[in-house]
Amino acid sequence: MARKAKIIKVGLDFDGVVAYNPFRIIRAPIKWFKREILGIKKLTFFVPKNWWQKIVWALLHESSLFPARGIELLTLLVNDRQIEVHLITARFGFLTENLEKWLERNKIKHLFKTININHNCEQPHIYKEKILDKLKPDVYVEDNLDIVLHLSQKLKNKTKIFWIYNILDAKKKYPFKYPYLEKALKKIINNENSV
Repeated sequence: MARKAKIIKVGLDFDGVVAYNPFRIIRAPIKWFKREILGIKKLTFFVPKNWWQKIVWALLHESSLFPARGIELLTLLVNDRQIEVHLITARFGFLTENLEKWLERNKIKHLFKTININHNCEQPHIYKEKILDKLKPDVYVEDNLDIVLHLSQKLKNKTKIFWIYNILDAKKKYPFKYPYLEKALKKIINNENSV
C-alpha cells in the first residue's frame, strides 16, 4: 500500500504572490536609488506614520488588482489536502480591512489556515522572520528579493524560501526562483512528494 503524502505547510506573501501587482517592477530602480544616490545600504522599508502617508500607502496597495496566476491550482491543492496554506503579509495593520475585502471578493479567504498581518508596523523582513520562526512552514513564497535573501540567511528552521521574480530581476541567480505562483506550487508539490 502506497504511503500517503504528507500535507505540505506553505506560507505565502500577499502582494506579488497571491495578488498580481504590476507595480512591483519599480522595486529595482527604488533599491538602486536608495543605495547609490541616498547611500542607504541597510535593509529598511518605509513605514507610514501620519494620516496622509497612510492614505498614499493604501492607494499604492490598490494596485494589487486581481489574483495571481496559480490561484486555481492553490485552491485545488488546499481542497485536495495536499497543502496547508498560511498568508504571511507585511501589510501594515491599517490595511487589514482592504486585505480582507480583497480576499472575500476573490473568494479565497477560506483557503488560508491563518492570516498573518503586520499590525505593529514592524520592518517587513523582521516581521516575516518572526512569523516564519513561529509557524515553521516547509516553504515560504515571497516576491521581494531583499526579503528572500534576508530570510534565507536568518531563519533558524528548515523553511525553504521560494522567490517570485519580476522581469527586471529575471537574470539574478537564486536556487528557488519562479515567474509566478503556479510554477512555484508545482515545484513545491513535485519536490516534497518525491522525498
